[in-house]
Amino acid sequence: MISRSGRGRYQLGGGKIYQPEMPARVLKISKFLRKQFPLINYCVWDTGLLNEFAQHLSSYHFILVDVERDVAESAYYRLKEEFSGVFLQPSESLLNNVLPDFRLPLVIRNLTTESALGERDNLPVITIEKMLVDVYCDLEFLFLAGGELRAIYQNAYYKYTINENRLMRYADRKGRKFVLKK
Repeated sequence: MISRSGRGRYQLGGGKIYQPEMPARVLKISKFLRKQFPLINYCVWDTGLLNEFAQHLSSYHFILVDVERDVAESAYYRLKEEFSGVFLQPSESLLNNVLPDFRLPLVIRNLTTESALGERDNLPVITIEKMLVDVYCDLEFLFLAGGELRAIYQNAYYKYTINENRLMRYADRKGRKFVLKK
């Protein structure tokens, strides 16, 4: 059997699409954002999803809320009224020193335009391509350097069908296409 893995690219075997598990808190936040800001693009995901691919399991999780740049501050204040431990684009020192003190903190970030997003139950969900590029490019994942990052990529490619065109297009939107390709 041959399955499609991108435009003009195919692989042997049946393709397996990544369907992330949505914890209750992530669903609650996603539904809250859909109700408060019905016209924006956003994505909510838990970093605990990385444990499926990582070599070493992490007990420290946080929830990433990627929203359009224009409404990031508004979303921050609305989420802060409803939930505890909400941070707007925290610095590296804040990520390392303050966030671990909270249980499932929310990190509000800017959503890159044309992000690789999926949909389930009329709510936006992260795709494997977005997750892999974010883990490689973003400040929040500096702790996943070296062998751990390689293990995440190897396990993701082994378990699921990765659309490399989508992955590279999203990496290009983040300005890291050539470094990631290397």
